[in-house]
Amino acid sequence: MEAMEVKVLDINSALYGMPPESLMENAGKAVAETALKEFDFKNCTVLCGGGNNGGDGLVAARYLSKKRNVKIIMVKEAKSLIARKNFRRAKRAGIPVYRYKKGMEKELRKSELIIDAMLGIGASGELREPYNTIAKAVNESPAKVISVDIPTGLGGKTAVKPDITVTFHAAKDRMNEKNSGRIFVADIGIPEEAEAVVGPGDMIYYPLPEKNSHKGENGVVLTIGGGPYTGAPALAATAALRTGADLSFVFTPEKVWKVVASFSPDLIVMPLEGEFLDERHVSTIKEFLGRVDAVVIGPGLGNSEGAKKAADAIIKECITLNKSMVVDADAIQVFGERECNGNVVITPHAGEFKELTGVTLPKDINSRKDIVKEEARKRKCTILLKGAVDIISDGNSIKLNYTHNEGMTVGGTGDVLSGIVASLMSKGVSAYNAARMGAFINGSAGNIAFEKKSYGMTATDVIAEIPEILKKHTA
Repeated sequence: MEAMEVKVLDINSALYGMPPESLMENAGKAVAETALKEFDFKNCTVLCGGGNNGGDGLVAARYLSKKRNVKIIMVKEAKSLIARKNFRRAKRAGIPVYRYKKGMEKELRKSELIIDAMLGIGASGELREPYNTIAKAVNESPAKVISVDIPTGLGGKTAVKPDITVTFHAAKDRMNEKNSGRIFVADIGIPEEAEAVVGPGDMIYYPLPEKNSHKGENGVVLTIGGGPYTGAPALAATAALRTGADLSFVFTPEKVWKVVASFSPDLIVMPLEGEFLDERHVSTIKEFLGRVDAVVIGPGLGNSEGAKKAADAIIKECITLNKSMVVDADAIQVFGERECNGNVVITPHAGEFKELTGVTLPKDINSRKDIVKEEARKRKCTILLKGAVDIISDGNSIKLNYTHNEGMTVGGTGDVLSGIVASLMSKGVSAYNAARMGAFINGSAGNIAFEKKSYGMTATDVIAEIPEILKKHTA
């Protein structure tokens, strides 16, 4: 399991009644129970870092102190709120607590058991001091060693080499018996929904702009659509801006371009000759692709033969260029079974899914999940199946989204979703992560709009609430 996904689980667990404090308590208890079961020892030293990994160690020390002699060495001062709370609880329990000082690592030779709770999965790179010196001392000590979640320094030149690693929920990336000793996976009470369902934790993948960034560096989106319909491309393009893209371009037939442009002065709308998209426009659009980071194709496009042929050619070009792309609405029917490069999100509802795959989806959610995952795997793309329960899969991973409401059957909310996903992809977010975040943002914004407007809500109401979701769920 990747470090970012661990953070996703921590945040989403709170949504289902398992806050971080409870997870830390369960984690520390699991470490203590493993130590008592696997080793015969009278005294123990717990090495704690300043993060939540150190907090797990503090909890473990508290449980062990009831049956063994325990002392704590704080390599760094506890930083997080729950780690500080457990630091205070450990002191109240009467456990000797020492601040690390140079040379103190020599005392580790006197310990029969060392618990390594210095650095967790959030740390990266080579160990700095004093961690580097302490890790070497731990490895030279005759004591048995247990690492908490992962060994400190895992993957680096210097790393703790434990006899046992007690990891939580699932084994972490790069862990094996050679670098982690015997691996015990502890169930610390993470709810199944925290991993299976999209939630606020998924928003950790939102890339925050650099303070010194310039216009265009935070995403440029191109929407290709319109002709028979004017609102759809405007909604997608505006949603892209509200999700944080710097620039939002629209290519639309000249018959409707003024109408599309009138939706917002923030959109950069460029006319294509004629009433519908067709093959004569393909060369113009191809030339423009180098100026954008992500493409939305399909909203309001219509199903004329010319539009289908043009969409087919543009989709092919985007795949060839490895351009991030969202395929929506009328463009879905021409996508077929072509193989992508993992950089494409397709957003069908059940009817469009049949047009895409030829498969009529069953009502059973588990059967739907299997089918969506398989079709995404075949195409090497991400499919975001819209419905009462959204299903998101890249052929390997899969998530469900329940974050929406019955008012979102109003026209245009699917176009909004496409714009959100494209905006995230334009910022460098992977297709799968953009799809799961997009589903959450769209649904959450829709829920706020529904609270205000009830069944009178519109797609533009959803767009208006997107910044509120970003404000709430990004750092």
